[in-house]
Amino acid sequence: MSECYRYIYLQNENLKSSESFKDSYIRNGISLYEVIRIISGKAVFLEEHYARLCNSAKQINVNIWYDFPKFKNCIQILTEKNDVQEGNIKLVFNIKEKQKNFFAYFIKHSYPDNELYKNGIRTIIHQAERSTPTAKIYNHELRSRTNNLIQEAEIFEVILLDSLGNITEGSRSNLFFVKDNTLYTAPDDKVLHGIVRGKVITIAEKLHINICKEAIKFSELDKYESAFLTGTSPMILPIKTINAINFSVSHPILNRILSEYKTMIKENLL
Repeated sequence: MSECYRYIYLQNENLKSSESFKDSYIRNGISLYEVIRIISGKAVFLEEHYARLCNSAKQINVNIWYDFPKFKNCIQILTEKNDVQEGNIKLVFNIKEKQKNFFAYFIKHSYPDNELYKNGIRTIIHQAERSTPTAKIYNHELRSRTNNLIQEAEIFEVILLDSLGNITEGSRSNLFFVKDNTLYTAPDDKVLHGIVRGKVITIAEKLHINICKEAIKFSELDKYESAFLTGTSPMILPIKTINAINFSVSHPILNRILSEYKTMIKENLL
């Protein structure tokens, strides 16, 4: 089954039926992509997503061939044609030999329910590394492997462990840990610069919460008091367990950041 959802998708500037979409369009060649969340018919943090897309392209020495107004217009067209107020849109710039294609389409989303925000999520460790961690490039093999682990273990997310024994990020998310009133996250050059991750760092600075970007050793994971992940769909979500290690899901620092983030979302949609 294709990951293209709803009724209409965009290929370059052409509207097409979702039934005709093939996943091979983005699996072959190099696919730079972003997943953008639509809330009340509006794209959240759109400028930040576009900037990250351009940065990903720069890292592999290519250029995005849509400027921001055109990029924004594609999202508006897709939202209106599919009559969608809430959901996730995937935008892909595919490069295959001398051929370039742009795709925009809705994908099925799964947002955490209130119970998960209240009680936290279960996660497990998986040893894997991205070849270009700071660029958002589609990796079908890693995505399939982690999706299978999520289904088999009945968990919310898989957390990646590098060859040095350090926690880096989730398969679809960034990670934060709390200890001694300080917020910890992996170094910038080891992870994808998630949009929500950046917002959390901005919030922490505003609230005068200490931030430490350093390697998170798996062997020292039980020394942290609290943990949470960030991402386009889950936004900010408490972690209850990583393997058999338990974390607080109601830490004061986590609650302060979550409250401030909700306010930021509301302001972005005005």
